[in-house]
Amino acid sequence: MSFVAQEMQGTVLLTGVTGGLGGELLPRLLRRHPACQVAALVRGDAPEQAAGRLAEAMDYGRLSPAERARVSLCHGDVSQPRFGLAEPAWRELAARTRRVFHLAASVDFDLPLEASRAANVDSTRAVLAFAAEAMRAGGDFRLNYVSTAYVSGRRGGRLGEEELDQGQAFCNGYEQSKFEAEQLVWQASGRLPLTVYRPSQIIGESRAGRIRKFFGYYEFLKLAERGRMPVLPANAKARPDLVPADYVCEAMLHLDAASHAIGRCYHLTAGLANSPDFERIFGLMYQELAARRPDGGAPARPRMFRPEELEAMASPEELRRFHLSPLKLLLRTYRAYLDEERDFDCAATQAELAAAGIPLPDVEAALRLSTRYALDARFGQPARGRARERQPA
Repeated sequence: MSFVAQEMQGTVLLTGVTGGLGGELLPRLLRRHPACQVAALVRGDAPEQAAGRLAEAMDYGRLSPAERARVSLCHGDVSQPRFGLAEPAWRELAARTRRVFHLAASVDFDLPLEASRAANVDSTRAVLAFAAEAMRAGGDFRLNYVSTAYVSGRRGGRLGEEELDQGQAFCNGYEQSKFEAEQLVWQASGRLPLTVYRPSQIIGESRAGRIRKFFGYYEFLKLAERGRMPVLPANAKARPDLVPADYVCEAMLHLDAASHAIGRCYHLTAGLANSPDFERIFGLMYQELAARRPDGGAPARPRMFRPEELEAMASPEELRRFHLSPLKLLLRTYRAYLDEERDFDCAATQAELAAAGIPLPDVEAALRLSTRYALDARFGQPARGRARERQPA
């Protein structure tokens, strides 16, 4: 196993710093590489808005004053050519950039395909052009690209890290756009030193459950807390792949320093053997809700049905409440992920990371902490009177 020996110098361009994963990566990146500077590419209608979003990310990361001084705002749009920057500014940034961590993506599963492409494919194209410009400056340059394990689409069976285009269909525009974006990355891999990471469904970090964005599992938790889950529309025995955010971040920082990781793809996933099934997941959810109301009043755990069994097996009252509940819309978004499990091959990656002191945390324990954190944080609910943005990650 070989590694890049020198300490990371120069500037790191980080996209997606205001997202769930980016919020975890920023402080770890600064502490792992104390000689680097971070240029955070952040969108905003005005520089002041972008600066405010970056400040919130730094607050979340609990950065020290010295660490904050090493982070600079790059007000731009990753989906635009040259990030929407003037050409001289874009070239100057590229000339001093030695690393790129591209985390930004739209994770809205309900977007039409063309809108997902505009966010995810166009941004990747812009990042690849920037990386090519940065390469011209010479020196130690690397591109770290965050894809998703769900580029596998609707495929079944064992899903390998080396596989991409297998003629698969997709569950939504998000999956397809990330697949198309990853195709662009591999087309550039002969010209650029890059590594691709495919995380699965990200939950809070494993020590305290902290995370900035509350999508996926958290959306069901929010409905359950409010008593708006009249049924549980999931395959009880299916095992969704959930992975703690800190594991993903530590893995990326480790592999970024490994020269053998150039040109490779890594499944940053839990794997079926380490994944609790929906029976246990929803059981955990309702246990935590009940523990907060020891004198009663906690929402009762509803019955669980596979999505296709719902209309035939639920009672008239359960169906009536289901059709009046926000759960009906949520099921439309996540149905494919509630009924089938994906078998991501991650054995070699987990073995390598464990040998480097980065073992996969206990997923069920991390999920319990994530549940507690989300409830304590009120799902990141902003102050009254402020509309909450659903920003790309």
